[in-house]
Amino acid sequence: MTILQKGSFELNLGIIKLGADLSELDRQCAWELYTELSTRVACTGKSSDSEATNFDGELYIESLESLYRFFQESRGIMRKFPVGRLTKADKNHFGVIISSMITGVLRPFLELWQAEYRHWWDAQSNPRVPPLQRQREFPKLADFLNDWTAVRLLLRGLQARLVEVYDLVEVDRR
Repeated sequence: MTILQKGSFELNLGIIKLGADLSELDRQCAWELYTELSTRVACTGKSSDSEATNFDGELYIESLESLYRFFQESRGIMRKFPVGRLTKADKNHFGVIISSMITGVLRPFLELWQAEYRHWWDAQSNPRVPPLQRQREFPKLADFLNDWTAVRLLLRGLQARLVEVYDLVEVDRR
């Protein structure tokens, strides 16, 4: 059971292994989550940036919104799986992994930073300054981006495990 941990965020990747009981529905749900991860820079960063520290060209307010939409999409994917197929012994089931990602990584990050950054952006920053320059003036920028880097690295780990465990086609080779 893999546990990725970075700062105050962690993600337990005890995903079920491929086997005879893995259905196409499992793979489809994994593919949907993988698609959301691999197409959102807000989630995993730029593919050319192995450290996930390059935020150049990103408008943080929009990337935070994308991360929140990913949160919503993840819940939707979790809801798709038929609950009748689960037992109390399914601690490493895909839906449990999604829940762990939401509660251990996404929700803490968004609770910590989304409201604070949005408030600063809307009420305290200077709207006459060009947006990419303006966001660099956020007083807690270093902590904000360090935490976001940690989230991206954890989500990259999940993305890689989805490819491995569910035998998915990797579309984003780092």
